[in-house]
Amino acid sequence: MAVSRPKRSLARRAIAFVKKLIHKHPISDVSLPVPTATQAASRPDKKSILKHPAKKDFLKQVVPETIGDCPLPSFDPGIFHSELLDLKLYPEVDPNDPKNIKEPEGNVREGTYLGTQLALTQAYERVEQTFNSLFDVLGIEPTFPRYLSLEQKRNTYQFTPYPNNADGTPAEFPPHLQHIPVDQNYTVFGVFNTAGLLETAVILQKLIPDEDGFLGRTKQWLLEKARAAAYGGEPEKGITIQDVEDYNRFHRKIGTDIASGGNIGLLDDWYSDRRFAEQQFTGTNPTTITQAGKQWIGEFLTAARTGGYNEWISALEAADPASLFVQDGSYFRNAVGVSDSTAVLHHKQPGSDDNWCVGAVSLFQLYDDGKLHPVAICIDYRGSMEASVTIFNKRLTPRDSTRTEKTDWPWRYAKTCAQVTDWMRHELTVHLTLAHLVEEAIIVGTNRSLPMEHPVYRLLSPHWYKTLSVNAAARATLVPQVIVEIVGISPEQCHSFIRHAYDNYDFVANYVPNDLARRGFPNTAEGLSSSTRYRNYAYAKDVLALWTVLRSYVSEMLALSYPSDESVAQDQYIQAWCDEMRQGGAHMSSFPEIRDLEALTDAITMCIHTATSFHSAVNYLQNFYQAFVIAKPPMLCTAPPTSLSALQQMKEHDLVASLPINRQRQWLLSAQVPWLLSFRAPQDRSLLNYAASMWRVYKTKKGRREKMVAEASERLYARLRETQTAVWENSRAMEKGSLPYMVLDPGNTAVSILI
Repeated sequence: MAVSRPKRSLARRAIAFVKKLIHKHPISDVSLPVPTATQAASRPDKKSILKHPAKKDFLKQVVPETIGDCPLPSFDPGIFHSELLDLKLYPEVDPNDPKNIKEPEGNVREGTYLGTQLALTQAYERVEQTFNSLFDVLGIEPTFPRYLSLEQKRNTYQFTPYPNNADGTPAEFPPHLQHIPVDQNYTVFGVFNTAGLLETAVILQKLIPDEDGFLGRTKQWLLEKARAAAYGGEPEKGITIQDVEDYNRFHRKIGTDIASGGNIGLLDDWYSDRRFAEQQFTGTNPTTITQAGKQWIGEFLTAARTGGYNEWISALEAADPASLFVQDGSYFRNAVGVSDSTAVLHHKQPGSDDNWCVGAVSLFQLYDDGKLHPVAICIDYRGSMEASVTIFNKRLTPRDSTRTEKTDWPWRYAKTCAQVTDWMRHELTVHLTLAHLVEEAIIVGTNRSLPMEHPVYRLLSPHWYKTLSVNAAARATLVPQVIVEIVGISPEQCHSFIRHAYDNYDFVANYVPNDLARRGFPNTAEGLSSSTRYRNYAYAKDVLALWTVLRSYVSEMLALSYPSDESVAQDQYIQAWCDEMRQGGAHMSSFPEIRDLEALTDAITMCIHTATSFHSAVNYLQNFYQAFVIAKPPMLCTAPPTSLSALQQMKEHDLVASLPINRQRQWLLSAQVPWLLSFRAPQDRSLLNYAASMWRVYKTKKGRREKMVAEASERLYARLRETQTAVWENSRAMEKGSLPYMVLDPGNTAVSILI
């Protein structure tokens, strides 16, 4: 007989139900931080860790059947190391005489295009590692912090002589860190130092095969095209621009930049007036387009009359002068040290090919609806328009038909000249000099002037991470081993060009509001947004927003240490800093004399801006715009025409001949520079992460000052987050079909010059 179980009371059943519910959904400890929904969703749980991957998902990860089809992002470090040893690409130190160091005797004679790309990338990484190690040993960029007194820092951080070396010869580069201690040349450290630096000075060149030494599919493709041209006896049967577009579509590198490996050559209209004009506002160099002014308007009117461009004469005379802008390369000959304004800029580096450089001047008109339209291009300014060749656009307005743009070879050639000019100006001056080398002068000058505990030192030093070692690597390798091979001026002229940019740099004039006003643009957020005229100048809007945010933060942080203008004027270290920058080793006479809090706030904001938003804007889009080499080449491969009639007769094969299409070595180097320099900044090196890190470090500290630092950091984070949205909105506000401009998203903007 079954015995029935007594029924539990209602109260007991309720208690059991609650216990079961709590066991299934335990209540969180309210004292612990609660993850956001996004964080919680991305975390593994017991279900996800027990889940077996679906076969179709797993098979997507299986490597290709044929080893030749396996993607190779880089060589295995051990394999690469062994190959360098086999090829004898290492310096040898005489054990009996440490001063006797033999240069690496090996040299790569043959190699594939892809293999050389990978080797160059890995070699350059090792060059940077060499300088990282060297600067760690020297205590310049130590892995772990080391406290140095101001006297010790002045001994460690020394400027190189400038403008002349100790022997009286011109310095190659603007004043920078003297990183080879003269009193340690022959110590054990000195041997390591000299041998390592000797290797960096030759390694890239020795890894690049001669032009005839390239092997593989790329070489075969070029040979087949060359045979077709030879067989037919006509250049048109050789490589065409369309061939290069097709090759780019299927043979791009693996994406490691913010554009995930895409480049402008994937657009059907990459060569168009629209894309050419667009780059002046949101390309790699959106920092130099300037209102034309009476002189240039008059010069282009003269050129229009000389060339018989009657429609353009009427259009320019009727145009609002404030709507006309230029990109001005007229100063090139003066900058490279050539006194003859009509001299041809040409150079042939030993073992390389003939290259030409041009100083083009481009005229644009900005319409009320925001469209920027190229009007005319002086392909190489030689002292006057009468001595130069200037061509005007067949399309008078951006609304004119684009049907003939693709085959307007004279105009496409002129735009290529303008791009060569901008490549030179951007790569050697705006990017290398005004970002990297100016910031280096700031770093060295600050270290020589301010103790480590000084509030300004504490504010600036997080924005110096890796910059000195990166710059040293560039001076040792990129310029002497790569750049000089792909430009149309000599190494000495390259150095003169760089020095000219540094010597003419105006620190205060380049504060973002000052810079925008100087170049003829509104310098307030309201002014830039008041009409559609500036809708496409997203760089201006973004960089001004970041300047405003950074300046607010700097102002709050300085207020903790400087209660008045008098306290700034009486700070002996700040006055020493100004002297070091203006009259000392930095040789930067435009650095301000700082006597009040306003001037100090601006100067520090500028130092941070140079390392963060300015460098990010001119660095991280290089691969997108320059890896497709014919869109923005570093040189011309044939001499530019010397008459308008010769320019007007140009055909496609003339444009092809002027580009490094048939030069594998120079094409590879031209594509490799933007590839090396455009790797996406790690998330932990962004401005947003900087703000979050400051807050995290200070949030639990008890002192009143520390709490104020935490609050300032929290406000910086909030403002940067608001700027993220503004960057997206500014990009979306551009006209339909524009390339998105997100490079100054604070989540991408690097906190220092670290590449």
